[in-house]
Amino acid sequence: MKLESFTPDGECVAHLGQFVLFVTGGIPGEFADVVITTTGRDFARARVERPDFRTRSRTTPKCRHFGVCGGCMWQHIDYPYQLKFKTHMLREMMEFRLGKVELPILAMIPSPHPFGHRNKVFYQFEGMDSETGQGLAFGHNRLHAPDLEWVRECPVHNDVGESIARSVYRILKDHKVPAATEYGIHDGLKSLLVRASTETRTAHVVFVATGEQLPLWQSVVEKTMRLPGVEGVHLNLQPDPASTYLGRETRHLAGRERLREKIGGVEFQISPDAFFQTNAGSAEKLFEVVLRAVADKACDPILDLYAGGGLLSLPLAQRGRKVLAIEENPRAVADGLATIAANGISTCEFMQGKVEALMRKMPRDRKFHTVLLDPPREGCPEWILRLIGRGVRPKRLVYVSCNPQALARDLVLLLHSGYRLEEIQPVDMFPHTAHIESVAVLTRK
Repeated sequence: MKLESFTPDGECVAHLGQFVLFVTGGIPGEFADVVITTTGRDFARARVERPDFRTRSRTTPKCRHFGVCGGCMWQHIDYPYQLKFKTHMLREMMEFRLGKVELPILAMIPSPHPFGHRNKVFYQFEGMDSETGQGLAFGHNRLHAPDLEWVRECPVHNDVGESIARSVYRILKDHKVPAATEYGIHDGLKSLLVRASTETRTAHVVFVATGEQLPLWQSVVEKTMRLPGVEGVHLNLQPDPASTYLGRETRHLAGRERLREKIGGVEFQISPDAFFQTNAGSAEKLFEVVLRAVADKACDPILDLYAGGGLLSLPLAQRGRKVLAIEENPRAVADGLATIAANGISTCEFMQGKVEALMRKMPRDRKFHTVLLDPPREGCPEWILRLIGRGVRPKRLVYVSCNPQALARDLVLLLHSGYRLEEIQPVDMFPHTAHIESVAVLTRK
């Protein structure tokens, strides 16, 4: 069977007559034998059974769990070809919205480390005894399934974070701490988050549990704090036993409150449960792209919308740029202010609140030469783009996106608002997946 093209999720499309197959483990252009794994009314899922090793882009996956674990989709593709496929996918998604015009899409910047790059180590727990949660095991969700694959290795994880996670797992097993159960009769563990720093080679440990009443808990915390490299321990409370997300409340238990990570010459102070780029090496490359777009002081003043903890704002401010950063999450703003204090930065102001609400209140006579946009995955609300393009009217726009489809949609509106697309620079933040991060630079005509 011929494999035709990639979906945005990284599967290959194939056809049996009019019936569509979504195939994992394939590469477009290959002829491969596949095995159907699930079927629906209009499509089926399949996996490659016997791949075509004649293609130069195919390689042997590094992880023994590849193909079963739902984390990496592309370890079977040689890394330089992953970059080419992603750049091609980005171009196709842009052309679908913008038309087949000459698009200034540059070659993707590779991750400095294709393996060992993920600073956020996350494992889920389950008990071998489903009623009591005893017999603790941890791993990742299986591909297209809610079941847990018990993982013995994860080559994409930062080595410090991975080592600490496995040491913590042994402590939990020794203390017979149970996993959360389906009915939540007793408190139990749901997951383990280890945030590691590339700069300091240290990490913070976050236990995610349904409650606080866990056996020998103080001993677990003390032994975790004694592990080499652990700087802080925290407890996140997620009372819903069915949820896979972190809960709203995180309690600091021991050690430092924040992780330290250096990007763009700034030592960031990061709450371990806060959103922050998981690949520090690629985050550095991303900032370099943004810096290139606003290197001249004539780009001041700068408005940074959806600023997070200041990944873009603070390195620019440290270089003398004048920045107003707007962010809704109070924890992220607190991290940004802690980073300002730790680095002695004086030219960045944070405003906490929803971008939509604060932009409505922004005085119309307050002008910005440059606007930075780093919105959530779904992109920007249409009226915010109209307000920027026709109200604020900055001379330069720098749009950071992790969703090419949302970016393409938003670019259409910005181009109709009088802007010219100068370049789109993709940066590989997530090797071995189909995720695409990119920076679009626009100037006013």
